[in-house]
Amino acid sequence: MKFKVMWRLRTKRRNAVIILLAIVTLLLMYPYPRHCPYFNLTCKSELYNLMWETYGKEWSTLVPPPGLECTTEYVNANRLQQDHPCVIKLIRSRYLYQPSLPDVSLNLSRPLVADPSSGQSKVVLAHLHNQIGGFFVECGAFDGEEGSNSLFMERQLKWNGILIEPDRKSFGKLLSKRRHAWALPVCLSTEPFPTKVSFESDYQAGKIYRQDNEKQMKLEAERLKKYGIGLIDVQCFPFYSILLAVGRTQVDYFSLDVEGAESQVLANVPWHLVDVKTLTVEITSQNQTVLNQVANHMMANGYDNKELMKGQGFYDLVFVKRG
Repeated sequence: MKFKVMWRLRTKRRNAVIILLAIVTLLLMYPYPRHCPYFNLTCKSELYNLMWETYGKEWSTLVPPPGLECTTEYVNANRLQQDHPCVIKLIRSRYLYQPSLPDVSLNLSRPLVADPSSGQSKVVLAHLHNQIGGFFVECGAFDGEEGSNSLFMERQLKWNGILIEPDRKSFGKLLSKRRHAWALPVCLSTEPFPTKVSFESDYQAGKIYRQDNEKQMKLEAERLKKYGIGLIDVQCFPFYSILLAVGRTQVDYFSLDVEGAESQVLANVPWHLVDVKTLTVEITSQNQTVLNQVANHMMANGYDNKELMKGQGFYDLVFVKRG
């Protein structure tokens, strides 16, 4: 009898240990990334939330093609992987605007201004040896003309690319310019999956607001309303998802101007899967810690920090990929 009691106790303990190990294993295999603290780029995410990270190298044979459930609400609620077929399909069908045809003339307000940037295009082109026929991604594209870091490249050097602008009023004006580039009225995600955020619709200086505290968000909305600034819901997609949607992972110039969310956007880019030759990253804060964090993160991912451009109200870090 004593032996049976001891055997049962040992069996229960053994089962408890097995269950505990199973729970730990599931937590370690959980498909979504372990997030780094806000603005802490020294903490490196172990996962980028990619299909092969979740399902293995043969994921394409395991995941069915997108069905009727492939909606914005579905991809957000399920935090789908950056390269999930449903995410790519949704971007292409609902958010991606085609470039103007090559024989369509630009509709510019100031056509005699050759380069409306604040010097970014000149600096980048110097590193690219005035490359012809390159590809850009400009996030924070505003109206597609004023302050554009990519317009000179498109007009003078036959570049094309992607223009990203979440502010609705600005995006409407951007489309009216008839740029020869893809255009999306979205923001770049600060998470490694699609998400909807509150966005400060302030025309030229809109920015993402974190939604950690609903009460705080309501108070902030009331405060901004006094200044005629509204908070709107905007859909965000990862940078990698948007590249896949246009069928391109090689980028010659990436211009990032997202009014404070630069760190989080860059932290969730799978740099080992994309080939971005040059970047300019606008840092609105003069905080040296933020500058160092962004610079250290990019250098850890194979980029040289070439210079810090200082202008009226902005700082642009310039990065060039090694090799």
